[in-house]
Amino acid sequence: MRKYELSISADYVPEWGVVEATREFFQNSIDEQTRDGSNKMFFNYDSETQVMRIGNKHSDLDIKTLLFGVTTKAKDSEMIGNHGEGYKIATVVFLRLGKSVVFYNYCRREIWRPRLVKSRKYDGALVPTFFVENEAIWKEVPEHSLIIEVGGITPEDYEKIQSCNLHLQENYSRRETSYGAILDDEEYIGHIFVGGLHICKDQRLDIGIDFKPKIVRLERDRSMVNSFDVQWYAARMIEELKDAETTKKALESYSGVYINSYSVPAELRDEIAEDFMNTHGAKAVPVSDQGDMEKIKKRGYKPVIVSQAKRDVILKSELYADIKAENDKEREKARPLYDRFCEFAEKIENRLEESEVATLYEFLDEISELEEKEE
Repeated sequence: MRKYELSISADYVPEWGVVEATREFFQNSIDEQTRDGSNKMFFNYDSETQVMRIGNKHSDLDIKTLLFGVTTKAKDSEMIGNHGEGYKIATVVFLRLGKSVVFYNYCRREIWRPRLVKSRKYDGALVPTFFVENEAIWKEVPEHSLIIEVGGITPEDYEKIQSCNLHLQENYSRRETSYGAILDDEEYIGHIFVGGLHICKDQRLDIGIDFKPKIVRLERDRSMVNSFDVQWYAARMIEELKDAETTKKALESYSGVYINSYSVPAELRDEIAEDFMNTHGAKAVPVSDQGDMEKIKKRGYKPVIVSQAKRDVILKSELYADIKAENDKEREKARPLYDRFCEFAEKIENRLEESEVATLYEFLDEISELEEKEE
């Protein structure tokens, strides 16, 4: 029997539990199947024995992978994980929680049995230690060459695992895009998955998302996704769906901040603009900050605060442009003739001779006198 002591504390990633540890094993198994479609993933759970098994058809574990940082996935964008830490950390977490872990590494005729052991090297601190046994003859040839067996998984544990793993769920609504899927069911709102595995929850998010692994990169502890990535790719997914109700909702929410107004179909831009004017009136102008609000007020319009994305969509609507142009004409006609003529005179006087300018301002004086008489 060989013994391999890892240089990692038993208290590493203290916030992790059975859900996060299972996610790491699942992640590796999914990645192996992604890399090679024939290397099918294997999973089952027996509630009576409280044993969970995860594996692959023809994977194997090299002893070198017990070294932190050793991974075969570092440059593969299709893979969920790429830090070379996952299964070691998951093992530590399970052992810390009092679960048993056994690796049946059939291709190498090995059985790995990790335990937490008091280390002489580290003054008696508990550290994960892998005991590797060679098994010359197996009683029965397994259908899968690598199986990880975790004991002590209670039905309550499994329920938590299942709720955070889309691969273990059925009958839920998802709309696929080239970036991943939007999850419509209310229970998924705010939840972010990558490759079907739950990563985190963001209270600002108004939809549920399952990103494809190659789209976003996870933080080192796999506990979060970069917030810019979430907003940017959520917007791309919504644009791709071209669903009117989803787009309308997103334009005023966290998921729609980066929606490009030109990606919204022209008829939908007109519909959104019409809704805006019907709600706020024909003189309403969408604005997204206080500075714009003051400018619009000075011009005699009614500023209405909306998101920048929605403002851009409305302003690029042909229907809005036509109605605004018509309103501008009506507003211009309603202004006193003297004011309008003054503006016109100022614009053209540098093109006229002195005598022509004098005549022009004589007309202005006459207009002023006429307006005074009418008053």
